[in-house]
Amino acid sequence: MAHVNLDAMIKREDFAREIKDEPTPDTIRELNLSMLLPDAPIRRLLRKPDFQRETNHWTPDQVLYFIRSFLDGAVIPGVILWRSTNFVFVIDGAHRLSALCAWISDDYGDRSVSKSFYNDEISKEQNRVANRVRTLIDKTVGSFKSLEGLVGKAASDIAGRRAGSMFTRPIFLQTVVGDAKVAEESFFAINSQGTPLDDTETYLIKNRNKPVAIGARAIVRAGSGHAYWSAFSQKNQATVVSIATELFKLLFVPEATVPLKTLDLPLGGSSSPIDALAVLLDYLIVANTKSGDAKELTVEDILDSTPLFQVDDSGEATIKALQEALKITKRITGNTGESLGLHPAVYFTNDKGKHSRFLFLGVAAAVADRIRNNDDGWFKKFTLGRHAIETFLIDHKSVIGIVLQNLSKTQRIPKMKALIDYLVSEASHERALNPEAAFKHIGIGGKIYDLSVTKLGVAFSAETKSQIFYRQAIQHALKCPICSGLLDPSKSASYDHIKPVREKGLGSAENGQMVHPYCNTGIKN
Repeated sequence: MAHVNLDAMIKREDFAREIKDEPTPDTIRELNLSMLLPDAPIRRLLRKPDFQRETNHWTPDQVLYFIRSFLDGAVIPGVILWRSTNFVFVIDGAHRLSALCAWISDDYGDRSVSKSFYNDEISKEQNRVANRVRTLIDKTVGSFKSLEGLVGKAASDIAGRRAGSMFTRPIFLQTVVGDAKVAEESFFAINSQGTPLDDTETYLIKNRNKPVAIGARAIVRAGSGHAYWSAFSQKNQATVVSIATELFKLLFVPEATVPLKTLDLPLGGSSSPIDALAVLLDYLIVANTKSGDAKELTVEDILDSTPLFQVDDSGEATIKALQEALKITKRITGNTGESLGLHPAVYFTNDKGKHSRFLFLGVAAAVADRIRNNDDGWFKKFTLGRHAIETFLIDHKSVIGIVLQNLSKTQRIPKMKALIDYLVSEASHERALNPEAAFKHIGIGGKIYDLSVTKLGVAFSAETKSQIFYRQAIQHALKCPICSGLLDPSKSASYDHIKPVREKGLGSAENGQMVHPYCNTGIKN
């Protein structure tokens, strides 16, 4: 489901900086639209807590419904604020106020305020959703600019009535009285009701000053948006942004399309923060823990003894965590000599074009363990058996999906890691890869049947179109002449001399071939 990104509308600020003086209880009792204009003093004072989840959980229809309700005088919930020494924090109601600010600025995640906030890095999906909500609102209730032009003019139609009341319609306020600690406790109490925080959001908030959360948030927006790392030195801030930007490009570019129309797919799945943050938290854990086993996000004491889960005041631990993740990512993809060039369509995506989160993390865990143990022999074994491994993964995608559905969350990454290890071991010894034996090896006995029943109509669904494309495209995908594994030339390919230079091979097209970088440097040579 598409969600509108309104996160740039209200800035963030750190609660903790406001704890020295207890704020006075005196505050405004209501807001009106004029107080939310871009240059209005109250608008400039508004802040969200720095740990608040991204304001991107409303669909276009929800944004439209709220704007229309506001204009038509329907009952809307009050907003809860906390007055600090320097700012007015929105404890509850950030989506409501952000929707109004977006309507005023005609910026639903794609115009000047958002572009500045995200350093001009606006995804195609974000642009698409913004255009959709703008079209809905312009057709249904009218843009802010069009209604503002009717203010003060006699008009009896619905647009005139809306214009006549929109600057006098109050938004009622409640105020939290107390210091920053009281305000934070109020935030959690309020957000446990209504639309509660999910496990990922809760985990990010509770670990907001630790590398696991800072790193994930840095990667998900390619170092743009709110700088959760702003307490670090300028040098360390720049390093965090640089590594996070590189990781974002390697993991989430290009954006996936539905239905599937290309095999040029992202390694990490959807770049939408709602999906990507859950993947990135586990990915950083996999990259930075010896076991390689990511735990459930709701477990309070998750690996608290490691630097990844200690408060990071300097940024050094966050940078190290990001560097470890980058090391694994470059082994999986990219054009450096150690890159295996794993094709996302084979290893990280099902035949319907959907990202397989836990297969991705299982492969990453297997790679991470070998890098950590300096086990280059494993990568050679993988390359020797690569064709058989990829054939197995392509042929048994639906069964792997069923297996994952029937595993608990804590089992999924270790089991997929064990599956990859088994396939590498068997294939490198040229033993046939049997699905029953493979799944038995990871503790899943018996025969697995795909019993899912889909009611088919005459028209092709988006999923079916993806399957048709996948089947045909995968058959004709480029393969590496050295290992016979699929090539992902847009992300990871090396140009190899068929007759080596040392044997006087020339740089002609006839003497060249595209291969995996590792096949060129770690196998052929």
